[in-house]
Amino acid sequence: MTASTPRATDRGLALLRVVADHAAAQGGVRARVGISLADAARAVELTPSTTLRQLRALEAAGFALRDTDGRYLPGPELLRIARSLGAGTALPRLADDVLHELAEATGESAYLAEPLDERTAVYSAMEPGRHTVRHVSWLGHRITRRATAVGAALAGRVESDGVTVKLDAVEDGTTAVSAPVRDGAGEIIAALSVVGPSFRVCDDTLHLVRRAVAEQADALSAMAGAAATTGDRTPTGRTARTP
Repeated sequence: MTASTPRATDRGLALLRVVADHAAAQGGVRARVGISLADAARAVELTPSTTLRQLRALEAAGFALRDTDGRYLPGPELLRIARSLGAGTALPRLADDVLHELAEATGESAYLAEPLDERTAVYSAMEPGRHTVRHVSWLGHRITRRATAVGAALAGRVESDGVTVKLDAVEDGTTAVSAPVRDGAGEIIAALSVVGPSFRVCDDTLHLVRRAVAEQADALSAMAGAAATTGDRTPTGRTARTP
């Protein structure tokens, strides 16, 4: 009994890992979500019958579920644990290096904004810009989501390059460039922004800032479990002035 129990546990954990790794489609545009019994058995080097017994045990515990096509997906208990762990990871701490890279690349102040409710967000982390004349810190300040770059990013209202730009939205003479940050489920959980004086964040510099914000938002999203998408985006130079 003592010799077989750890082995059985190892099998279950190996299968759990395989099921979790196939929560999203694998292998290209025609790939399917989940994993088949045969593929799972090959992945853990077990016979199909043994694999089926282990998967049924995972199903019973809520760690896996079988769809109508017979493919195995993460179950509700596994998803609950994943959400709990994700909530316990402080996004501002994850964003430290991203914000530093963003401020270094653009020279302007970089911010992470997290939603408080449907109307407001809060700047929960920031990295100051390197210019003498720069945007002052809004760290810890609440910001309205209405008609702002942060609000548009949190709502997913971005242009083809994955960012949104607002002029004079919160302060006159400032330009804000924002992009959404997503978690492993594809949900928007925050917005990454660069804020600077409009006389400097314009023309070629604005193009640079847009690209940097999109790339670093993808990097932070990847840390939170989402897939990067910067390479699929088309740069644009349009901006939106708040009435």
